[in-house]
Amino acid sequence: MAETQTEVGVVGLGTHGTNHAEILTGMGHEVFGADTNPKSRREFQKRFDTTTYDSPSDLFQSGIDAAVISTPNKFHEPTATEAMDVGLDVLLEKPLAHTLESAERIHEAAIETGNICMVGFHHRYRNACQLVKEYIDEGYFGEITHIDAKFIRRRGVPGRGTWYTSEDIAGGGAMIDIGAHLMDMLLYFSGWAEIDEVMATKRSDFGQHGDYAYIEMWGEDDEAKMYDVEDSVTAACTFEHGMTANIEVAWAANTNSSHSYKLRGTEAGAHVDIVEPHREQVEGVTERRNQLELFEVRKACVDHYVDSEVVVPDNDPYAAQLETFIDAVVAGERPPTTNVDEALRVQRAVDRVYREGKPP
Repeated sequence: MAETQTEVGVVGLGTHGTNHAEILTGMGHEVFGADTNPKSRREFQKRFDTTTYDSPSDLFQSGIDAAVISTPNKFHEPTATEAMDVGLDVLLEKPLAHTLESAERIHEAAIETGNICMVGFHHRYRNACQLVKEYIDEGYFGEITHIDAKFIRRRGVPGRGTWYTSEDIAGGGAMIDIGAHLMDMLLYFSGWAEIDEVMATKRSDFGQHGDYAYIEMWGEDDEAKMYDVEDSVTAACTFEHGMTANIEVAWAANTNSSHSYKLRGTEAGAHVDIVEPHREQVEGVTERRNQLELFEVRKACVDHYVDSEVVVPDNDPYAAQLETFIDAVVAGERPPTTNVDEALRVQRAVDRVYREGKPP
């Protein structure tokens, strides 16, 4: 971790931006903010005893070293490209952009300017996920032949009627929101295999209804006055080299909440169950231990099954992600993980699911 104090500008001072600022100040760095909302600016300024701006441009010209961008998806491109054009390194909240075309322009700007552009796929920094990846790379599972990937919330539409549920602003619903995390992990575990074929179904069964019942909501409930996106996607994918995957993504479903990956290999298998960080807020779940199980068949005096529970120390993936970003900024070198190249591959895969997706 870099010991040099870094001055970081945060654009978008909502929950995500404030969370980034909390972690950065806890690491000893100085934060500044920008937001069009005067109330958000006042609260951020008071909370972090800092300077805020009503324009990202003013923030970018203030002498900061790097920028963290937590705006709605539609504004990722103009904000990130402006920051990179003036020489700043950037960490963007996922996804890279609201459309594939916009994501490609951000990628092009990062290549042309040479600036660092990371995207916030924080689940990749979880100890359990990194351990699974190391097992994969070491050949422990043999050839990965199939992955079942689920990211399901029992009730977790992130603010009905907010920008999250506007296709124009967000780019989509559950698939581009939590599904971007799922696709990132799926591609990460697969070794960044290319998708050959997709069969997908999109549904919007819950969020638009006036009688939508929930306990807690991530964001404000505006009663779905702006809701033209899907709240679930189910897909079957075939990848190059023959690997297959089943994908289930849902903001709301009448089943247990789940964020898990089941890997089947020719030599062994694994099940990694991630406790999603917002489940305490949207589901009332307080257990935070990530579960990892391994499955093998062995030969000895008799053939037998071996099912192993792997105890992995918990860690804060947001903090690990920000440490990686700050270290890259200080070193002036693009990080090898969650960089703009990988983020564009995720965006392309998400776009492919959307293009193939049909209503039931």
